[in-house]
Amino acid sequence: MKRILRLVCEVLFPPHCAVCDKLMAPDPQKETPALCRTCAPLWSREIARSCSRCQQPFHECRCVLPHMKRRGIVAHVKMAPYHDEEEASATRRIILSIKDRADRRVFRFLAEELAPGVRAAVKSAEEREIREGHAPCRTVISFLPRSKRTAARVGFDQAQELARALSWQLGYPCLSLLKRVRDGVPQKLLSREARVENLKGAFAPLSSAKGLRVLLVDDLVTTGAGMAEAADTLDADEIVAVSIGFTEKKKEK
Repeated sequence: MKRILRLVCEVLFPPHCAVCDKLMAPDPQKETPALCRTCAPLWSREIARSCSRCQQPFHECRCVLPHMKRRGIVAHVKMAPYHDEEEASATRRIILSIKDRADRRVFRFLAEELAPGVRAAVKSAEEREIREGHAPCRTVISFLPRSKRTAARVGFDQAQELARALSWQLGYPCLSLLKRVRDGVPQKLLSREARVENLKGAFAPLSSAKGLRVLLVDDLVTTGAGMAEAADTLDADEIVAVSIGFTEKKKEK
């Protein structure tokens, strides 16, 4: 029955490739992939690029920007580098697609891709806690709330959708721990210093995160100002940042 319902949904709402937007034929046996056969190898190559800091492939990198680390973020799980000028980038196109289209198939794909790195980060944190003589924290998933104006316009929050898909994939509960109390101006128009100022006081806690390890999800981390401000707002015992893309800077100002 589930397979029939899925197929009916895919016929009524034909699936598109998350990278090139090509219309894809529904598969009667299984869910249609998020990426077409042409774009899937592009994504695989991008997640295998090396981080300039640790030299690990991006999907294995856990490096944290210093100002994020100062706010209590112990690791950053990410999938691939993101640059606005790389218009043909699979990562860039996927991130742009999920900002305007709530395709559950694509969010499930991204959660599956992120899951191994998140599991490894949590396991490493738990092992460290045990070595230090502490009982491991309870792990939950939360997200950076989208601008209220944008969420109202498009009808969904892509970070929340990604967090929910990751919760289903990993089994950790997804909690709304933050609310957006101020939008400010669009971040992409600002320098890093201006982004930090723009986001001051943007979030407020919805409930306490004390005693929790929070997997804090967003689709993209550029300067890290949003993650840092959100982490500073939470009273979590430990925070792991999780994102699809990361804008790597050669030199941090």
